[in-house]
Amino acid sequence: MAAESEIFVHQFELGPWDNFIYFLGDKATRKCAVVDPAWDADFILDEAKRLDVEITNILCTHSHFDHVNRVDAILEKRDVPVHMLGEEIDFSGFRCENLERQSPGDVVRIGDHLELTMVHTPGHTPGSTTYRMRGAVVTGDTLFIQGCGRCDFIGGDPEVMYQTLKSLTESLPSETRMYPGHNYGPVTVSTLDEELKENPYLQHATLDAFVSHRMEGKTPGTKLPPPPT
Repeated sequence: MAAESEIFVHQFELGPWDNFIYFLGDKATRKCAVVDPAWDADFILDEAKRLDVEITNILCTHSHFDHVNRVDAILEKRDVPVHMLGEEIDFSGFRCENLERQSPGDVVRIGDHLELTMVHTPGHTPGSTTYRMRGAVVTGDTLFIQGCGRCDFIGGDPEVMYQTLKSLTESLPSETRMYPGHNYGPVTVSTLDEELKENPYLQHATLDAFVSHRMEGKTPGTKLPPPPT
């Protein structure tokens, strides 16, 4: 895999729920993937033009509408593959043109230098995906800065989330940069080492303690809120 200097990460915030959208790309070819295109397709396409990058892939961390509600609009302008884990497709029934059913461990290649590995990180939804590249992960709604994804929505499971977070933080170098799916923390980018020190959801030594914390005041099986009008 290429050195970090050969790739780029561009983060920008859109929508009423402070979603982060990402361009993950190869500097040499200016090709990139867009992660979780939502809320404003024109802005996303204009941003790609401003940065002089070509969107060649769409990557979905999961199927909740605030992460995929502009996939179709992007596809109207860009005929590119859409990547989602099969577990998430089966859970959600998500469909779109060019949808590619992926498996954990699959690698998406962008340009000459960027390889993105699809890591199955369930808990928020059954098929939630973290995208791993050299030195960094894009975690969607699995891990936030000083937080983690809700587990009370339909398909969520706090016991699974506990194991997912434990596996994720133990399997990657502590200096790995972490790019979350929402701007919910005091900074926009963190590292796993900082999260292990500061994130309250990573401080629990037992499953029961984590579940109690994550589900406090929550009702399992809650429906996702409707889109803002």
